[in-house]
Amino acid sequence: MKKGSWKLGIIALTMVVMAACGNQEGAGSETNNAAQQQVTADSTTATDSSENNAPEADKATAEVNVDEAQVEQILSQFDNKTPSTTVTLSVAIAEIFNDLGLPLAGVPTTQSELPEAYKDVQKVGSSHQPDLEMMASLSPDVILSPESIKDSINKMLEPAALKGAYLPVDSLDGLKASMVAMGRLYGKEAEAEQVLSSFAEQEAEIVKSVEGKEAPSVMFLFGSTDYLMLMNEDTFAGSLARNLGATNVLAETMKSTETYVPFNMESIVEADPDVILLVAHGDAEAVAKKFEEDVKKNGAWEKMSAFKNGKMQTLDYNLFGVASLSKTPDAYKALSSVLYGE
Repeated sequence: MKKGSWKLGIIALTMVVMAACGNQEGAGSETNNAAQQQVTADSTTATDSSENNAPEADKATAEVNVDEAQVEQILSQFDNKTPSTTVTLSVAIAEIFNDLGLPLAGVPTTQSELPEAYKDVQKVGSSHQPDLEMMASLSPDVILSPESIKDSINKMLEPAALKGAYLPVDSLDGLKASMVAMGRLYGKEAEAEQVLSSFAEQEAEIVKSVEGKEAPSVMFLFGSTDYLMLMNEDTFAGSLARNLGATNVLAETMKSTETYVPFNMESIVEADPDVILLVAHGDAEAVAKKFEEDVKKNGAWEKMSAFKNGKMQTLDYNLFGVASLSKTPDAYKALSSVLYGE
């Protein structure tokens, strides 16, 4: 594992993004946090006036923000050793490995789509109920899981003498940090830089398209027919909405800092979001139907802005159910359409 190599990587990534966005212009970030690495392409660095004659409205800034402290925290789990055999219990992590061109000895058993490269790789059970015997038979140096389920997975792995490591892959910022960390850990920094620079260009274009528009307040629900939870800004869908300018009522109105909060109808009615979006796990139609039946029992529901404006929708689970850098541009576009009516 190469320590400190991300600093050199920043220079390379800056050049890549600036080459792609030489005709674009933006303010850039004002953040001076030393713990945060920042890559910015800004057309003000261009010296050829012929490269800067595009209409100002068509220009955008491509920028990648990666929390270096978070990257180092991820890498600290590996004791400066690069694993030779890796198993993951996460589709999101499998996608990161696919983007970096890395092999996996085991992948989760899931109804979500795995990258084609791992189609024939050994399945090791679900993320919450892995097959410990199967994983042990693969002799992995490490088993990678989402940081959000660390406690429950640790309780299974430690008695079986299996080493686990955990990546923050439930939000967009976490995905970026995990991409950088895995690129550094496995000697795939160039591939990580390419993925992030390409992503930055697409993200900047989409975010630019909604600038100046009136941002709505939004509430995200996640769950099944058995339960529903409210989602905050540090979830995948929540982080995309934040970047598009929307206000998450769980954080701003209900003043909650928890990532997931149990569904409470009275609080929702009081918050009165402009948009209510459901990420359904399992049968989306059944979950949506049950949700509608439950909320209609509340007499104040029909007075809510989201209900009156027809802004209650179920999001595509393939785009929003599993955090994914490769799917984020499409998720951004879908969410922008819902939030801004485009």
